[in-house]
Amino acid sequence: MTINNDMLLKILESREQRAVYQNTLIQKHHSSLVSFTLNIPGPEKDSLLFRKIHHEGMSTLQRAINDQTVIVFQESKFLETGPEGYICTNMDGIRLKHLTTHIESTHPLGRVFDFDVFDDQLVKIGRIDIGYSERTCLLCSQNAYICRREQNHSLSELLEKINTMAMDYFE
Repeated sequence: MTINNDMLLKILESREQRAVYQNTLIQKHHSSLVSFTLNIPGPEKDSLLFRKIHHEGMSTLQRAINDQTVIVFQESKFLETGPEGYICTNMDGIRLKHLTTHIESTHPLGRVFDFDVFDDQLVKIGRIDIGYSERTCLLCSQNAYICRREQNHSLSELLEKINTMAMDYFE
């Protein structure tokens, strides 16, 4: 099952709108920002299960931030192109990226979480910037980007893995 042109256009438009919104939030709140989506392959980006996974990621992130500082703004959106979450905080961007990378690396659903961190100057902070390697594939130890580009795994294999992870976690 591949993504049709209509859905691809919606995803690309959603990314553009998200980038504009990210900049607006950072400028409005003069803060670091976490923009949270899910790593979900294929054409279906919104479902009850994906919303439940997203809610768990937002809750985990909120607790982790609130243990260290305050959240100045938070919001979740549920779109056809997938759930989106936004959290603005006065935490330093580098420290915030360490926190989100720790969640992605240790939470049972962390491999599905996709936390993008921006500092208060609109600079995106990546895993490499804080000394981590690129993400590995959900199914093997290869670089996730390379696996996706080379289509090393089928959509059904990837979705089955995500469903299994979620069922194991929520049971």
